[in-house]
Amino acid sequence: MNILYLLTKILTYPGAFLKGFWEHVACRILKLQVTDSSYLRPNELCGHAAHTPAMSPAKAYLLSLLPYIPQRILGWIFTGASAAPLLLFGMRSREENPLLVFQIIALFLGLSLLCNSFPQWEDAKRHWRLFYGKPTPEEDQAAQAFSEALFAAINPEETAEEEESAADGEPEAEAEAEFETEAEAEAGMETEAGAAPEAEGEASSDESPALPEMPALPSFAGLAGKIIFAPCNAYFLAGAWLERFGIPVIAAVLIIAAALIFR
Repeated sequence: MNILYLLTKILTYPGAFLKGFWEHVACRILKLQVTDSSYLRPNELCGHAAHTPAMSPAKAYLLSLLPYIPQRILGWIFTGASAAPLLLFGMRSREENPLLVFQIIALFLGLSLLCNSFPQWEDAKRHWRLFYGKPTPEEDQAAQAFSEALFAAINPEETAEEEESAADGEPEAEAEAEFETEAEAEAGMETEAGAAPEAEGEASSDESPALPEMPALPSFAGLAGKIIFAPCNAYFLAGAWLERFGIPVIAAVLIIAAALIFR
């Protein structure tokens, strides 16, 4: 577990909580199942709504964009309204600034929102691979297995009911499978008997070898989309990597310290 990531989420808990909330809303809009809505937890999923993975580039892009539009708008409003009198104009006393306490709280809220305005690292990596390299089957299976295990841990009663219903349906499924196998075997025997003369006639004729299929070329729209959205995709991936190591929080602290020292 990344301790630095967890510490920065604890320090900016209002923004981390709202980030998970907006991700939950975006998952509802995109019809992605949310498997855990505990936004604040002591692990690397802190500030994140655990959900089933996006299976298309469009959904992955919207999942990296939609939750952070209100997050950034609110963050810039709070930060701008409080940073101007406190850091730019140096109004840091109660006599010249009666709203000092409220502005300090607004600055904290604004910075916490802006420091949590990037996608979760795993979502950003999947987003990039869906655009520029298809995820491997192992990654899809691992993501699906993680979602199922997390859903089973959160909803043990529903999982137990599904297992019981599956166990009740096994005898009927086996009987149907045996019946279908017998019917296919009889149909196969009839087909082989009728196809034997045709096969002898075809063997006598000369057949040209089958040519290998040409791989499908990427469409112009697909290539254009990859080029047009490349800056945004790179921005999402870089921002997720920076947030993973708590760099936005460190940068915000250094900027405030410099403004207080040199003003």
